[in-house]
Amino acid sequence: MARPRAPSFELEQHAFFWLTQVIGSRDRRLALELKGFGLRVPEWRVLASLHGRRRCSMRELADLATIDRTTLTRTVDRMAEAGWVARLHDACDLRVTRLAPTVSGERLFARIWPTVERLNRVAIEGLPAGAVDMLRWTLERMKTNLDRGPAVSERAA
Repeated sequence: MARPRAPSFELEQHAFFWLTQVIGSRDRRLALELKGFGLRVPEWRVLASLHGRRRCSMRELADLATIDRTTLTRTVDRMAEAGWVARLHDACDLRVTRLAPTVSGERLFARIWPTVERLNRVAIEGLPAGAVDMLRWTLERMKTNLDRGPAVSERAA
């Protein structure tokens, strides 16, 4: 019996390989930078998400910060204990807890942001004009495509 033919695949030609490589490199560098502030990368993602959106439910925050709900719960617990985030009851639905940055959390964000911004500049150094805007547009489009519906294999079934 003939062996099935292996699909043609070159790792370095795979776009998602490079996405994970960039995120991995940035997270490793960011983790080193954040140690001086007593923060971890997931905590930074929560802080940045809350700074950008002001108030979020846990579900919204999990999506924005790309953190699974179990890890997010532990992360938020640590951050609330440190006084960086506050849990608020939703006025329209008491079953929903909203999270917001505290004054202390906003101060921490303001102290950390220059470090993160510097690391971001290092990451895009040497890119041609417009490349970052095009990358942002491309990634947003890819996410929209993926969020639009079921995977191709699910539609075929």
